[in-house]
Amino acid sequence: MDGYADGAARACAELPSLGDGDFRYIADILNDRFGISLGEQKRSLVAGRLARRLRELGLAGFREYVERLEADRDGAELSELVDRITTNHSFFFRERGHFDFLRDTVLPGIEASIAAQSPYPLRIWSAGCATGEEVYSIAILLEEYFGPRLRSVDLGLLATDISLAALEEARAGVYAAEKLRETPTGYRLSCFDPAGDGLYAVKDRYRSMVLFKRLNLMSGNFPMRGKFDVIFCRNVMIYFDPASRERLTRALSNYVKPGGYLFIGHSESLPREGCPFEYVMPATYRKGVQGD
Repeated sequence: MDGYADGAARACAELPSLGDGDFRYIADILNDRFGISLGEQKRSLVAGRLARRLRELGLAGFREYVERLEADRDGAELSELVDRITTNHSFFFRERGHFDFLRDTVLPGIEASIAAQSPYPLRIWSAGCATGEEVYSIAILLEEYFGPRLRSVDLGLLATDISLAALEEARAGVYAAEKLRETPTGYRLSCFDPAGDGLYAVKDRYRSMVLFKRLNLMSGNFPMRGKFDVIFCRNVMIYFDPASRERLTRALSNYVKPGGYLFIGHSESLPREGCPFEYVMPATYRKGVQGD
């Protein structure tokens, strides 16, 4: 066995065993609290992602970890669990077609409908913002589209996530060069500052445009006033079972203005029947103009 294979075999052998009862407890609490659905095929993933947490806490195995979760009164360990299980993989201008559609179709339509108002009210929500690449991409595009007119926009740009660790990274706005791989060269030069060690920092003017908040999308009743012109909720529902996806879709529809848009991930879809949104194109939906 070569060195790499031997090391991998040792690492697998050193993983604590995640028994049926402990796995079911972890899976059930994630599903009940956050709508995250973990089937049996995810058992090894859960064990691998939590192994480091067990070492940090000095625990011998998953039975002790479940006991800690059961005794978790302030939700701190539950928050750690969500951080370790969910994948916050993103990069700037991911699924670029959405941003093109926002620039070429959505924003002109919004601007035309509110032209008589000053300042223009514009509300956009990045739901499940992970480490911030999506919402900063939106901010960059808004500046490009409006230019000097952006000063005449009453902009509300909200970004939420369940993960405190992801939100901390998003607020810092510092990223590895790999996260900018889909970013047009002009944006890379004008919207980021080199931060050393191959890192790039989003310019402060974009960070100041965004309000970051922690939010559990399974709570249903969101603490926001008013409705949004656009909601990005991409690659979030892939974690959910069908019932949770339906609940979230209906909850989001309550926070979209009539004629407003919902973007989801290209690996996701909404049911055609009984859906509060109208299909526009893959991963793009619109709320009917008569909706309320």
